Amino acid sequence: MKKLFVIAVMAIACLTVSAQEAGSFRFGVTGGGNLSTANLEASHSSKFGFHAGLVAEYNIYEYLYINAMAKYSMRGVKDVAFMEYKLEWNPGYVEVPIHVGYRYSASDELKLFVDAGPYFAYAVSGKIKANDGSDADLFSDTAARVLGGDYKRFEFGLGGAVGVEYSGLQLRIGYDFAFTKICDVSNSAKNSNFYFGLAYMF
Repeated sequence: MKKLFVIAVMAIACLTVSAQEAGSFRFGVTGGGNLSTANLEASHSSKFGFHAGLVAEYNIYEYLYINAMAKYSMRGVKDVAFMEYKLEWNPGYVEVPIHVGYRYSASDELKLFVDAGPYFAYAVSGKIKANDGSDADLFSDTAARVLGGDYKRFEFGLGGAVGVEYSGLQLRIGYDFAFTKICDVSNSAKNSNFYFGLAYMF
């Protein structure tokens, strides 16, 4: 029993040493892929996109941290059934997620983490396309007639992620779901997005 106690104390001491110093900042770059969809009444398929941007992290206390990103994220949905057409729209967002997380240090180099929090996004680009080759700006009157209302640029939601970090290189897998509607339609369609990516922290 005494040996087990000594081992436990040594393990806790090692983890404490490997924890990042409270009050420290880190910055990095991030990028990866998206698999997005929306809860539409019409049949549709998920769409692949990408994201890229900057990340900042503030260590609150030992293993507790705040993570914030500013990134461009291309999302959307495809194969939406509309009359005799199949439609695709691909909005590009400037997105700012702010997460609170917990980091477990398995060693000085290897860390596991989980975080969650709100995100804010604003659509800055996008088109709606039909399978006959025609297209229109996603924020135009033409797109509004198809969608049943203007596409809403602002989006607010909640997300979470898990990941692993080794020597500053992070692999992150997460999921976001919106609280706000895509447009003023009866089905109250909302976006959701599964993503995966890498980040390097300096």
